[in-house]
Amino acid sequence: MNSTKNGKKSEYCAYCNHEGLIKNSEAYVLGEEPLSVCPKCVKPSCRCGGEEPYFYTEEGKIKQCSCRDVRLRIAKINSIYKNSGIDKKFQWRFLNEFNVRNKNDERAKKAAYSIITRFPNIDRGLYLWGNPGTGKTFLSTIILTELIATHCVSGKFMKISRNFFGKLRSTFVEGSSMYGMASQIERELAEVDILVVDDFGIQRDSAWEQETLYNLVDARYEAEKFTIFTSNLDPGIAMKDLSEGRILSRIKEMCYIIEISGPDKRVEK
Repeated sequence: MNSTKNGKKSEYCAYCNHEGLIKNSEAYVLGEEPLSVCPKCVKPSCRCGGEEPYFYTEEGKIKQCSCRDVRLRIAKINSIYKNSGIDKKFQWRFLNEFNVRNKNDERAKKAAYSIITRFPNIDRGLYLWGNPGTGKTFLSTIILTELIATHCVSGKFMKISRNFFGKLRSTFVEGSSMYGMASQIERELAEVDILVVDDFGIQRDSAWEQETLYNLVDARYEAEKFTIFTSNLDPGIAMKDLSEGRILSRIKEMCYIIEISGPDKRVEK
């Protein structure tokens, strides 16, 4: 059962990619748990029956079950994922579910695979752009899901919309339930390990909105945090003059820009 992964000896097997757990999006669709202990290398030696706190009694002594570390890891991943903000229709979807139809799709999927397998040793995030319905949001949430499930790191999905800016504005209104929480919201978005910013770059309603976006991008850049942006717009054109070009400059420094174009996948279904 012992094998080597990333130069280190692993007690888990190749069936679970030496992680001790299995990821199954079909199980989630059926109302079952998407993460489970590996049936090949973890479950056979389990003596606690999967009952918390994952100990068993032998010869009058309480012992830690061999499955405990994996089960606690699964619980932590589930807790992080529950608070990730990923839309229900995109939850617990994995990279093998992203279908490649053209060279742009292939390039984007290869970039996603590289990020997932090399994390946290990556130097840039992603800016995925293209016409609506080509899978940008789908791929970005897949990457977020894979990173949370594989590396047990914190991650957030946020959609840039009028609701988002309305939420921030409400933090300045006395009597609002969000009053005084602007700095907390901004700090959480700036500091989370992984952030997906969906529908980025279309906000031009006010200087305040543009400055808010720049501050978010700049904070992520300065903290060297991994970020994925999705947009329907070519950044070189749409954001050339946005915030006097400062946002585009930062994005070019912190992200690989990849186009995902083609027919609307939602229409084909």
